[in-house]
Amino acid sequence: MIRFINVLKNYTNVIALNNVSLEVEQGEFAYLVGPSGAGKSTLIKLLTCEERLTTGSLTIGNIDVKQLPDHKIPDFRRQIGVIPQDFFLIEGLTIYKNLVYVLKAIETERKLIKEKALRALEEVGMLEFKNFYPSELSVGQIQKIAIARAILNEPKILLADEPTGNLDSKSAIEVMKILYQLNQKGTTILMATHNSTIVNT
Repeated sequence: MIRFINVLKNYTNVIALNNVSLEVEQGEFAYLVGPSGAGKSTLIKLLTCEERLTTGSLTIGNIDVKQLPDHKIPDFRRQIGVIPQDFFLIEGLTIYKNLVYVLKAIETERKLIKEKALRALEEVGMLEFKNFYPSELSVGQIQKIAIARAILNEPKILLADEPTGNLDSKSAIEVMKILYQLNQKGTTILMATHNSTIVNT
């Protein structure tokens, strides 16, 4: 599903990733574990083409990411769910309308928008909060909404960048249970974390 071969990512004066090779199989739940600055976020950004690799080979499914032209990146990204470190919810919209906004932005068929938004909220156990505003939710609840947003398009791959980083232990376990359930349904998950305790648990 995901294959890095001898990947180098070089910023102006810094080598962020040096000769990285790894494979994540379809349906796998894999962890990138390491301290801040180890290159975890850079690796995820390479997968979404937010950053481009310097040398080496990166394929996702049958797509050669290095050769992917810029104009095809938006369509490519729609096949991948991303749970970022920052939530980026629109404060003036309810949770439901935040998801509708995303679905409209990616040109989802109008008749499918409500169904997709409500299904994603149900998947993460947040359906009853659909008419709440972001400011009315806890950090743990907002992280669940971030997961709902990432799975709106039912992606085959989910990339999670420190999804438990700002959470207390109870909320972190709840988030991990949601990710585990998504993985059990066939979603391939790659999760970056500095918290080895979460992984071991």
